Amino acid sequence: MNTYTVRALRVSAALLVTTGVTACSRPQPVTPPPVVEYQVRDVPGVVESAWEEPMVDMVEVPPGLDPEGIYYRPAHSEVVEIRQGRWQYYRKPSR
Repeated sequence: MNTYTVRALRVSAALLVTTGVTACSRPQPVTPPPVVEYQVRDVPGVVESAWEEPMVDMVEVPPGLDPEGIYYRPAHSEVVEIRQGRWQYYRKPSR
């Protein structure tokens, strides 16, 4: 046989052996994610608060004069703030 076929046979045999070894391996068990516990501390005189994002909406403004009638404005989209952002008291869930 020529050297090319001998090499091709060796490569195909090596591929078959590695395929057989990897096919027989067992899958690793999946561990669940760790549970994170937090300690509730009620310190007198301390109020914890959380920032609540402002509520906004996109409004399509038609072309025309501005509300004062001074200049012409083209059609555009405008962001309108419906509710301002604010700090809310944060109540931790009781267990």
